[in-house]
Amino acid sequence: MINYRLANPADNEQLIALTALSGMEGVISLRIERQPDFFRLVELRGESRVFVAETNNTIIGCLCVSLQQVWVGGQVVPLYYIGDFKVEPVFRNKGIGLELCNRLADYVVACDADLAFLNVAAGNSKPLSFFKNRPQVPDFENIGNFIIHQFIARKKKAVENKLQIEAASATVGLLQFLNDYYRTYELGMVFTDRVLDDSDIWVARSNGKILAVMCLFDTMAFKQNVVTGISRPLKVLLAGFSVLYRISGIARMPVINKPVGMMYIRYLAMPHPDKRLVRLMINHARQAAYDKSYSFVSIGLHEKDPLHKYFKGMLRLSFKSVGMLLSVKNNRSLVEKVKNGVPFEDYSLV
Repeated sequence: MINYRLANPADNEQLIALTALSGMEGVISLRIERQPDFFRLVELRGESRVFVAETNNTIIGCLCVSLQQVWVGGQVVPLYYIGDFKVEPVFRNKGIGLELCNRLADYVVACDADLAFLNVAAGNSKPLSFFKNRPQVPDFENIGNFIIHQFIARKKKAVENKLQIEAASATVGLLQFLNDYYRTYELGMVFTDRVLDDSDIWVARSNGKILAVMCLFDTMAFKQNVVTGISRPLKVLLAGFSVLYRISGIARMPVINKPVGMMYIRYLAMPHPDKRLVRLMINHARQAAYDKSYSFVSIGLHEKDPLHKYFKGMLRLSFKSVGMLLSVKNNRSLVEKVKNGVPFEDYSLV
C-alpha cells in the first residue's frame, strides 16, 4: 500500500537517498546529492511543502512546491515553484508520480494560487505528462529556453582597470538597485535582505556610482553535482584543459564519481551593460571559483536575455532547460506578460 503525506525533518536521510537515485543524462551525466540536509535547498526557495509517497515506511517518491514573490509586469505576484519531482526507478509507471501531482494540485488550488512554474531539461517532456489534462487547472505553457553557462574557473589576468569591484552588504540602497533592475524581468526576484543570506555580494563602481551588482552563491555544503559520465569528445577536451591547468591558470576539470566544484552567479544586475563591464564581473566570479579550487562558475539566463551577446568568445560549457508556466486561474494576461518579456530563474536553487 502506498501512503502519501507531507515530509518532516525525520525524513532527511531517506530523501537524500532518493535524490541520489535520480540522475541526469547528457554530455556530462550527473547524480545530484543533497548531503547533509535535503531541506536546506528547499528552505532557500521559499515557504515550502514536500509531498512524499512511501511504502513499508520507505520513501519512494517526492514532489516539492515553494512560494516565492516575483515581479510580473512591474507588480509583485506570488509564484509557486515546483521542484524535486522524483520517484524511485523500480516504482515508476505505477501511478505514484500522478498521485503526487494530484496532492500538489489540491494544495495549490486550496491556497488560491495562480502562477506556477517548473523547469524541465531540454528534450525531456515526460515530467509534463503528469500535469496535463487536469480538471482543476490548465496545462503548463512553454515560456522558452534558459541557457545555463558554466564558465571555467581561472585566474584573472593582471590588467589595469579604472572600475572598482568591492565586497558589499545588503543595504537598503543595494536592495533598491536590485529590485529596480529585476522588476524589468518577468518572474524576477523580489529582494529583501533575507534573499541574499549566505551570498557574496560584489559591486562595480565608477566615481562612487554603482554600475553593476553580482551575487555569488556556493551550494557545495548542501547540494553536490556528482559526475557519473562524460561524452567522449568532452572527455578529450577536459583532459586537455587538465593538462594545461598549471601553466594556463585554468582550474582542474571534473572527474568521474566526484562532485563538480561550482559556484553560482545568482544575480547579475547592470542597467547599462557593455562588453568590458560584463566580462569584468564574470572574470571576477571565475577568480572566486578558482580560489576555492572549483571547476566552474555558473549562470542561467533566458534565451532572450541581452547579456548573452557579451559572452561570445569566453571559455564555457552551455546547457539548456525549458521554463514551463501555468496560471491556475487561467489568467491569460498574466501569462502573456511573462511570455512577451524576458523571464528570470535563479538556477542556484534548481
